[in-house]
Amino acid sequence: MKKLRQFLKFDTDEFFKGKDIRILAHEPWNSYSDGRITKILGTKYKCIIALDNTKYEGDDIAPDLNGGEPIVVKVPKGAVEYKKFSKIKFVNATASVYGQFQSELSVQAEDIQIEASKTS
Repeated sequence: MKKLRQFLKFDTDEFFKGKDIRILAHEPWNSYSDGRITKILGTKYKCIIALDNTKYEGDDIAPDLNGGEPIVVKVPKGAVEYKKFSKIKFVNATASVYGQFQSELSVQAEDIQIEASKTS
């Protein structure tokens, strides 16, 4: 059968609940044609799951299962200022699972929020 993936819904809110995500870097999000940039679509933020407190189904699931995994989120806006390793939240994010083993996640959000770092 074909086009089955269009009927799968990924629960983005539930997936990101319980995760501490930190921002590492950003770059332009571009569209390409024939290897050339045709349009700047926004910004891609490169992040990492610093801590995963999500409760997964199953008896033998390792704690912090997705801790250390990278996440790239695409936002249709220009880059915001941030300090590296700041905590990041995705605003109205959507995601879809892809890849041969269905182990890749494509994430887009309307915007991001950077949590102000606490100083002592």
